Amino acid sequence: VTGGDRMEKLILHNSASGEDVEMAAGSLFFAIGHNSVTNFLPAEIETHPNGYLKLTQPGRTFTSVPGIFAAGDVSDHVYRQAVVAAGRGAAAAIDAERWLAAGGFGAAQE
Repeated sequence: VTGGDRMEKLILHNSASGEDVEMAAGSLFFAIGHNSVTNFLPAEIETHPNGYLKLTQPGRTFTSVPGIFAAGDVSDHVYRQAVVAAGRGAAAAIDAERWLAAGGFGAAQE
């Protein structure tokens, strides 16, 4: 990305050919990918065949393991957008806070 006070162009590098191409651009959107990175989580957390976490209740962030909440796009294999991930992260924080207030590991998920 190059420019003065604002973005003016991109320099794109083709890693296969080694060629650099300049493209005029005044803005840029980063896509973070469409693969859910959940392979670091314990096997006890149920996932769909595509790796996304299964939720135990529609509209909530509860997973198959009490105290572990699906925040962001690790459970959203339909929209997979950052804005959805941010909203689901907020929902997971609220679910976690309520779960802890209800007794945490000694309480059932509602």
